[in-house]
Amino acid sequence: VEDRERRRGWQECEAITNAIAKGEAAMGDQGRILVRASGTEPVIRVMVEAANSKLAHHWTSELVNVVERYLAN
Repeated sequence: VEDRERRRGWQECEAITNAIAKGEAAMGDQGRILVRASGTEPVIRVMVEAANSKLAHHWTSELVNVVERYLAN
């Protein structure tokens, strides 16, 4: 996400916050999601920890797709 303001304001994007909430609800206490703007690179970092790799890959992919759809230049 090249535009610094868009990158810093990602939390204001309802589609992204809804996707995060959906992932957190689906995983419950079996995982966690961390999304943040990088301080040194023009990227949004997405980290998913889950009880198994299939679940982690699924939610990582879902969240990256939403971030790219709504914040890509």
